[in-house]
Amino acid sequence: MDWSDKCQAYSFDDTCGRNNNMSPDTQQHPSSATMQEHVSTPSSWTKFTQDNLSMALQEDHATKSLRMLVEQMLQDTTEDLRVQCASVDRAFSLRCEDLIEAKTQLEMKLAQTLEQIGAQEKNIEVLQRAVHNKEAPLRVAQSRLYLRSLRPNMELCRDQPQLSLEGEVRQIDASLESLKQKLSEARSSLSRLEESRMALEKDISCKTNSLFIEREKCMIHRKRYPTVSVLSGY
Repeated sequence: MDWSDKCQAYSFDDTCGRNNNMSPDTQQHPSSATMQEHVSTPSSWTKFTQDNLSMALQEDHATKSLRMLVEQMLQDTTEDLRVQCASVDRAFSLRCEDLIEAKTQLEMKLAQTLEQIGAQEKNIEVLQRAVHNKEAPLRVAQSRLYLRSLRPNMELCRDQPQLSLEGEVRQIDASLESLKQKLSEARSSLSRLEESRMALEKDISCKTNSLFIEREKCMIHRKRYPTVSVLSGY
């Protein structure tokens, strides 16, 4: 505003300096010689201009200091962001390594479980075949005992063949009971192995999905992290 006023005053004074007695645009202004109110003196005019220059210089210095402070803040913030970015990237990498290791261990455990399931299925087949193989001898022994129980009168004797048959039946029954008990335990074990297999497969699927999200989704975006100049505002 001061500069604008001085430009305007300079224009007026320049025009005044060019006026002479032959100037065609001069007119009479009787009241122009009257003392105007709120006029400045050369000293107040000089002080006002110097104050404006001094204030402008102070604002310039303040602006430079503020710019330096802002630049330092932007630099510090950028460095903090890059440090945090590197920390996050390391955390992502470690997390992916943990997921890969856990997934590998689960896959190894799943392979062992599948091997145990196969072995247990074969064991069940062997036990079922053993139970089936015991049924024929049991039928024979029981049939012999039944037929011998039809012997008349004094012929119904607990002789050595009778005692042997009874012992054979008891032995086969005990063997069958043991085989059936083992068969039941084997089936229960197989059921638990199947449950473990399903749990492992589900966990592996979750780990695979998590690894896909971390590595193929999140870390891809991390590669497009803003550069230092962009973070600094340029």
